[in-house]
Amino acid sequence: MSEVPVDIADAVGETAAGNGKSPTGRGSISALLDAVLVETSETATAAPPSGGMAAASSDAAAQSAPESVAADWLDDFLSAKSPLEAISLWLAQRPSRKPPRSRRELAMALNRDRAYIDEVLSRQINAILHHPRFQKFEATWRGLRYLVDQADGVENMQIRVLHVTWREIARDADLAIEFDQSALFRKVYEAEFGTAGGTPYTVLIGDYEIRHRLAKDHPVDDIATLRAVAQVAASAFAPFIAGVHPTIFGMESFEPFERAPNLTRIFDSQNLEYLPWRTLRHDDDARFVGLAMPRVLMRLPYEDQPRRDGFIFREDVSKRSNYLWGNAAFAFGGVLIRAFANCKWFADIRGVQRGMDEGGIVAGLPVHYFRTDRPGVAPKCSVEVMLTDDQEKELSELGFIPLCHCQDTEYEVFYANQSIQKPEKYDTVLATVNARMSAMLQYMLCSSRFAHYIKVIARDKIGLFSDSKSLQTFLHNWLQQYVAGGTGISAEVKAKFPLRSAKVTVRDHPGKPGHFLTDVHLWPHFQLDELTASVKLVTEFPAAAVT
Repeated sequence: MSEVPVDIADAVGETAAGNGKSPTGRGSISALLDAVLVETSETATAAPPSGGMAAASSDAAAQSAPESVAADWLDDFLSAKSPLEAISLWLAQRPSRKPPRSRRELAMALNRDRAYIDEVLSRQINAILHHPRFQKFEATWRGLRYLVDQADGVENMQIRVLHVTWREIARDADLAIEFDQSALFRKVYEAEFGTAGGTPYTVLIGDYEIRHRLAKDHPVDDIATLRAVAQVAASAFAPFIAGVHPTIFGMESFEPFERAPNLTRIFDSQNLEYLPWRTLRHDDDARFVGLAMPRVLMRLPYEDQPRRDGFIFREDVSKRSNYLWGNAAFAFGGVLIRAFANCKWFADIRGVQRGMDEGGIVAGLPVHYFRTDRPGVAPKCSVEVMLTDDQEKELSELGFIPLCHCQDTEYEVFYANQSIQKPEKYDTVLATVNARMSAMLQYMLCSSRFAHYIKVIARDKIGLFSDSKSLQTFLHNWLQQYVAGGTGISAEVKAKFPLRSAKVTVRDHPGKPGHFLTDVHLWPHFQLDELTASVKLVTEFPAAAVT
């Protein structure tokens, strides 16, 4: 039926009006219909059609047909050697009180059947596209493609994929006596960071949605698993970024955010349901975990664009859940890729500057527009729900990375990048500021890059130093080449010298003879010059030479 790309009834009408001189291909349609009328008339006279495969326009008749008869008829129909034979077989099984008597009646009947088939196929395709499991599957692959597209052409950029479910990670963590005995630790740390010649990971992006408690459809302790992943991420100095399931806010979807729920009350200290979550937020390793939300648009809805096979399909997106939403961790990963491509540094991954495609701006997401007289005028937001400024601030303080829509634009932006760690408050202002800075992912990502280099340098040269003091002198001199003191330094200078100050201390490990402990204090250039806080990193080296 889809082989005829024109409306059959219109073609017949134009042929009759033109006295048989029809446009190319339409005269042959009229001739075909005449032949079908003759064929079906002879068939009806010889033997009226009996019960068998019903037409697509009669569900009741189709249900009454034996499966074997229906299968035989379908085989004959699909293997027909000519359009005449195919249409004749179709009409022979079409329940009708009287056969069509003219070309127009026949053409209209075939068009109705074709339209019904298109409708049934559209419902089936919508059901497949909008099934939660299929949506999850498609969103994962499109999220991965988004990262690959963003990294295209970027030097020294590698994307590695580990296919592992969250349940498998949880089981791996449960079976390991200590986190450094897990398969994930061996894959992330030992195989790269802890091996000579290995390449440390900068960031781990997980297509998972974290919940705060077990559920009937989710029998996994996400908080315990996240704690184990945080330990691995901290050891490898590779922050872990994932998504958030709306149930962590006591909701089944993100839509209730439009009614401005009181999130602080939900996470209140008196709410014992969130006790494991609050405990996790006080862990030191929690600063290596970030949870981005809400979900982002991964694909535009399918429109009824012209197709070669003539099938007309418009995806039903009357409900918000019918859109293809994916993990916001992919969007955060895209921001990191752009920052690395621009200056190999992660200090500029939040906020927005007018006319500048940098900072926390998310580029490359699909944008769907409202239907207007002139297309492309009124963009919809590419996030599942539009957050207010107050909600963005509240979510950041609660340990999430909110993605916001820039009003009346095509852009989404991360204004903050808080880790899940809750910064401690101390007696001194400097200590409190240090804790707050250490809980921000942009500074942990920057500091982790230095930790990677220091670890690799010390790992490859440890046999060359006889004591901790000589190693400390070497690492100190190496760090100083990235330091530029003073205030009012330009962005270009900060890109070349990202540190305001740096200090490294190497000492013998008191509990492990033959090992060194290294404390690294880094003072990055902050976006606000009056900030003078430092980030402290601690790592361990064996004194034996690495071969």
